[in-house]
Amino acid sequence: MPIRQDVHEFLRSFKLAIDFGLCHFRDRTRTEQDLIDLNFTQRQAMEAICELTPNNYCKGPEPDDTDPSKDVWVFGYNHEGTEVYVKLRLNPRRRNEIPWAIIWSFHAAEFNMTYPLRGGA
Repeated sequence: MPIRQDVHEFLRSFKLAIDFGLCHFRDRTRTEQDLIDLNFTQRQAMEAICELTPNNYCKGPEPDDTDPSKDVWVFGYNHEGTEVYVKLRLNPRRRNEIPWAIIWSFHAAEFNMTYPLRGGA
């Protein structure tokens, strides 16, 4: 499990990618429906991601099941009584360039989520 600083750095990089317009949703029909179900636009989902902190960390980094050479991270948070599952991935570019960010999943959690860094761990 990464330390709080690792999670903070991942989120900082992800938020920077959003700020520079280098973020997109994985192209999946399910993602569109998930956003509708949560009453979110893509922009609102990105704004919610920008509010995540290490306290929202659930797991990762772990190999992406579609490309094991890349890592995914999982976060969660409560939105109006619904626990939201958020899976994120950064695709590195050239050295010292802001990476591309991909929102892999953004939907109501299907299982109970755990938050190992809550409480200052």
